[in-house]
Amino acid sequence: MPAPDFKRLSVFRTVVASGGVIAAARALHKSPSAVTYDLQQLEAQLGAKLFRKSGRRLALTPQGRTLAASIERAYLDLQHAWDGVGEAEGLEPLRIACVSGFGRYRLVPRLMKLLPRERPVEVLFRTAAGVLTLLETGRVALGVSYRPLVTSGIASALLGEEELALVGPKSRRAAPAPEDIPRLPFVTYEEFEYVFFRWFEANGIPLPQPWRRVDHFEELEEALESVAAGRGWSVVPLDSALGRAYGSRVQVHRLRGRICTNEIHLVGSERELRSEDAALLKRAAAKA
Repeated sequence: MPAPDFKRLSVFRTVVASGGVIAAARALHKSPSAVTYDLQQLEAQLGAKLFRKSGRRLALTPQGRTLAASIERAYLDLQHAWDGVGEAEGLEPLRIACVSGFGRYRLVPRLMKLLPRERPVEVLFRTAAGVLTLLETGRVALGVSYRPLVTSGIASALLGEEELALVGPKSRRAAPAPEDIPRLPFVTYEEFEYVFFRWFEANGIPLPQPWRRVDHFEELEEALESVAAGRGWSVVPLDSALGRAYGSRVQVHRLRGRICTNEIHLVGSERELRSEDAALLKRAAAKA
């Protein structure tokens, strides 16, 4: 076999870390077609498929997971060597991957108050599928997800709960009638299906048939911006709707006093779930 194609291995690593070709193309300042070509050439060189289609997303094949994990171990070894040259090695960073709503608006602000100032931290916001990929490849030690991700070598522990809420434009202060909700114009985001379906089920409202989607975004924040601009409605983690950026710009609605909650899980190896870092994240996630 010829020498490793480090250029295309780097492209492969970026696709895995970014969660897809389009996001990787932005990070690499390349076109999506160029990134796809690099992946195809790498697969041809290796004689193995590295990705498979999973709905609208790419998922790693067993060979892809093995390669991604090997690359991350190599990068970590290089990082340790780099950090150790010339100076004493500092504290190992706390590396975690989180779903955006809970991670960005509850966990990280509280974690910053608890984490020793000399301890570095690296937080990557991903979808639930992206959190699992980063764990499987060794890019992070712990993950936070609304799914209890249990695979070979990865376990889950309940971390807490978050409330899911219907949000609309600030100009619409009155809650819509339950029978009118399926006909509302909705703004969606990546992996919105789980959040929306759970909220509709908890409130006893049939799912829209069909959905009236006016906007769709990759990130939750852009979806909230669309709602704040009066373009539609959405169902989001309550922490995000009450945050400083949106608390005064969107209207939160509860129907008949019902509250829809969702479990949040800490995921990682059995050893990592028993670690001091896991205990720190549990303290940060606990209600104030």
